[in-house]
Amino acid sequence: MYPNPNYALAATLLAQLQHCGCRRVVISPGSRSTPLAHTALELSGFQTYVLTDERSAAYFALGLSRAERTPAILICTSGTAAANYFPAVIEAAQGMVPLLMLTADRPPTLRHRGAPQTIDQVELYGRYPRFFGETPSATEANMVERVRALALRAYLAAVAQPGGPAHLNVPFDEPLAPVASSAANAAFAAATPLDPAVRPPPRFELRAATLQIVRDSQCGLIVAGPGAAGDERAAHALHFQARQLGWPIFADVLSGLRFAGDPVIPCYDILLRNAELSTLSPDVVLAFGAHPTSKVLNQWLDAQREAYTLRVQPHGLVQDPTHRATETIVAECEEFCAALTAGVTAARDSWLLEPFQRGTGALNSLLSAWNPDDDAAAELAYVFAALRSLAPDTRVILANSMSIRYADAIAGQSGTRLQAYGLRGANGIDGTLSHAAGIAAAATTAAVLFTGDLAFLHDLTGLMAARRFAGNLSVVLFNNDGGGIFHFLPVHETGRHFETLHGTPHGLHLRAAAGLFDLDWEFAASPSELAARLQTPARRARVLEVRTNRDANYAAQQRLMARFAAAAAT
Repeated sequence: MYPNPNYALAATLLAQLQHCGCRRVVISPGSRSTPLAHTALELSGFQTYVLTDERSAAYFALGLSRAERTPAILICTSGTAAANYFPAVIEAAQGMVPLLMLTADRPPTLRHRGAPQTIDQVELYGRYPRFFGETPSATEANMVERVRALALRAYLAAVAQPGGPAHLNVPFDEPLAPVASSAANAAFAAATPLDPAVRPPPRFELRAATLQIVRDSQCGLIVAGPGAAGDERAAHALHFQARQLGWPIFADVLSGLRFAGDPVIPCYDILLRNAELSTLSPDVVLAFGAHPTSKVLNQWLDAQREAYTLRVQPHGLVQDPTHRATETIVAECEEFCAALTAGVTAARDSWLLEPFQRGTGALNSLLSAWNPDDDAAAELAYVFAALRSLAPDTRVILANSMSIRYADAIAGQSGTRLQAYGLRGANGIDGTLSHAAGIAAAATTAAVLFTGDLAFLHDLTGLMAARRFAGNLSVVLFNNDGGGIFHFLPVHETGRHFETLHGTPHGLHLRAAAGLFDLDWEFAASPSELAARLQTPARRARVLEVRTNRDANYAAQQRLMARFAAAAAT
């Protein structure tokens, strides 16, 4: 049935994780991980992906996990292979995305003895994993029961609130190749998988004083940061709650609510630049999700110190970097909304709703008449035209640093529902292409990544993942020969050493990657041309390159935002 005891251990571990609900396994081949890798390929029911670069593989798995809200499994060999998972582990922890790392290792007796390809992998990722465990030797007594219990604990830690990564270190002694062992087979065959049972969060009760504050509010506001609505049920509950209260929702592009319709205010980043609207103040703020993307919104909220800010989140981790929260409630979104609806049976519309709706209407009128080709120096114009052209339910992946800011400022005008994703746990540019390829690989619809050239270059091996597993992925590449975000930061005003340290021009012909990775590569010379190209379905993974100038983009962006904000005058 199964080969040597190492294979029985691997089968026990992977079969338990499969029983828990895991379906996708990302493998980076090596020698020490052979029992795990072979077993993953042999077990029916797993979708497997083989990527030789562990750093890319980890972000690809992160994309799979984020798209399906189910932990993907990562498998690698011993040594520094496992260390290459670390950036994605950090992102999974801070982005609260479930992920399972199975790192093969040499026997503990070889640690700290100068053995080749041997490092200390015990708790390699520090405090970032929600759980760490090490499997016993494949020949130890009660191996099957102990491995199943460890696998179950790792899975439950990854999917419980707050979701995140879990790490199992798996030492294997030789032989690593198949050798018959009837005793190991008998032990595995007699085992019964353990059923997972996720413990719900403790019940909560809304304080009478809190309910009264909401009832008495005249200028209520809902702020939905990234991840505010983890699924469709949460999005529906929060949207329904906003309509019942008559409160506007400032919905981050990654909140899960941006495209839900009224009373969502999609372009608050622009509206809050308007001198009149920026003077309005909420008296109560219901805050969901992580720290919002928009700097304009964050600065405005930080100035509202007299507002009663009620933060609602499904876990106990602190997500309040500027200390806005007056009260924090740990509850699932649907549960909180149901309790609030029961406790606030009648409410007046917020006095903020009508002016922000009027501002939105005025801005929409301008945008509906705007020809983005007239402002083709601005990368924002390309993003606007592209988003407006996409089919419903397209997966939109937004890279740090500027792409997500463009979309957060302008997305949501067309009425088309899109599904937006980003790497906002640590806000880095690591793994941008690989993460997008993972999301695309889990999708049945088209996927579009918006990224800058530095993030593109930082993860070139992600193109291998895209070519092999994400034929539905279109990469919109803004090539401005360097780091465009720094033109929007105070360091740009100093001038001294700016290009060397921040502009960082690379001077590369990026199209050369098309031949290396066998990709389709096209150029878009205008926003309308980009939109037209995106309306043609991808035959395989492709790059749509937009060449811009950083200085011209900065100046055009400033002009556009000023014009848009002025148009929103109420």
